[in-house]
Amino acid sequence: MNPTILAAASAEPTRSWLTLARLVDYTGTVLFLGGTAFLAFPWPDGAQERRPKRLLTVAWLLGAAGTVAGLLLTAAWIARAAPQDLTAGTVRAVLDIPFGRAWTARTLLWVLAAVVLVDLLRRGRTAVTSLPWRVGTGAVAFGLVRTSGMTGHAPDLGWWAEAAVLVHLVAVSLWVGGLAVLLTGVLPGRDPDTLRAVVPKYSTLALGSVTALTAAGALLAWRLNGFQVATDYARILLVKLALFGVLLAAGLFSKRWVDRRLATATTVAPFARSVALETVLAVAVLGAAAFLVTASPGR
Repeated sequence: MNPTILAAASAEPTRSWLTLARLVDYTGTVLFLGGTAFLAFPWPDGAQERRPKRLLTVAWLLGAAGTVAGLLLTAAWIARAAPQDLTAGTVRAVLDIPFGRAWTARTLLWVLAAVVLVDLLRRGRTAVTSLPWRVGTGAVAFGLVRTSGMTGHAPDLGWWAEAAVLVHLVAVSLWVGGLAVLLTGVLPGRDPDTLRAVVPKYSTLALGSVTALTAAGALLAWRLNGFQVATDYARILLVKLALFGVLLAAGLFSKRWVDRRLATATTVAPFARSVALETVLAVAVLGAAAFLVTASPGR
């Protein structure tokens, strides 16, 4: 059989595993960054609660595992080798190029994120309200977002695309990560005072995040794919946009409920169902994003 065909056949399973690794990486990053921001600003008291701490611990594990797996699988993909055929020499060769160094930096940033997490777990509200913790967490968050953009398609498009990716990832982290803390931490308590204090603040933050996310995403989609609709990249992008549209509709329902009914509501069941739907859709959108980053752009 033709060696080129053999190489392509061995690379396809690697691409599938790499897509899964990117999904795990994205999910962990979004939950960790958005979750820490949620506890630092709208809900510092949540840093004393068990459920948000568990969520952030799981997020860190997902992010760290997804990054390490992504580094190894990217090396295999570049070498057009199956995952089981990956060698130390192949990994070292990838680490010597800028793309590989970005992955290495991202791995080390998760080590620093562990320091942030341990301090939060140990000191709770005192940690998230302190200036040193916020500055340190912000620096780690910036590094994770920046390196995420450097391991995708943006570096091929210049500095403006990398800036758009930065805005895009920060916005999705604040929206979706905060959404997860709201669903798993705030809503289960059903405490009226907490809901009235926290939910409006998050609602305002989410609205700004969605606006920035939409603008940056539209710019990137146009530059990467143009007006093509017949490529695999375009089809995945259309699926992502459809899911995002439904997600946006659920988010608008949630915001309308908060604006009109939160102050007088006797039950938060409709709001909780909407937030749960948003969370599920958000994971689906992250899945589409993982497919996009391993697909060839339309142009």
